[in-house]
Amino acid sequence: MKEKKEKQSRSTAPGGTPPAQHNLARTWDNVGEQMFVPAHYEFSNPDALAAYIAANPVGQLVSGHKGALFSTFVPFYAAPKKKHEKLRLAGHMAARNAQVVAIQENASAMAVFSSPGAYISPRWFCQNVTAPTFSYVSVQARGRLVPVDDPAEKLNILRLTVDHMESLASAGDDDEPWSMDMLTQAQVDRYGPMVAAFYLEVDAIEGVARLNQEKEEKDMRSIVEGLSAQENPGAQHIAALMRQNLRLVGR
Repeated sequence: MKEKKEKQSRSTAPGGTPPAQHNLARTWDNVGEQMFVPAHYEFSNPDALAAYIAANPVGQLVSGHKGALFSTFVPFYAAPKKKHEKLRLAGHMAARNAQVVAIQENASAMAVFSSPGAYISPRWFCQNVTAPTFSYVSVQARGRLVPVDDPAEKLNILRLTVDHMESLASAGDDDEPWSMDMLTQAQVDRYGPMVAAFYLEVDAIEGVARLNQEKEEKDMRSIVEGLSAQENPGAQHIAALMRQNLRLVGR
């Protein structure tokens, strides 16, 4: 257990604090539990994982019921909690969604959060020419589904979800965010029964940040240059994350 905590403090965390070590790890040892995570792609700092979900809140919720798998894109936010309580991700979906049965039965489930990735061409390798790869960041939260039946609590989940999503969509100080308060009571009364709200009580959370940490510095800089020349959001996103890592090289 102690060794695992030490590894968490060293992990490279997009959007979080830099790892304690000054050089990026380069080892193929698998440090994941139920997710394949080579050590040099480790992303396990709890605060950074929470920040990543907050910045990329729409996750793929996957659960099983009677031998069948169900999956739905769901907007999540981390529900307030006390220090020693489990992380709870609040979400909602249409009440007529077939996956609601799994929620009502407290089924085990997994939410997968990802941001835009990018293809990495061997054309950009200078020192060690290998096969192409794909760079990405992803987080998996696993736990048990808990239905929310209380109408007031359901409405609060919808309200906080909208507030969080509006904060990410804001175009500036002059762009007034939309809120649930702008609905009439008749609209609230109409839409409420159409929604199934729930919590995913998280038992385990793991992440992977595949950002070419195993490459030599010259190759990493060349990859960033190649990605930066592209216009697609995934390439720009990965290039920005790799620049963060490059600041650590040689320290």
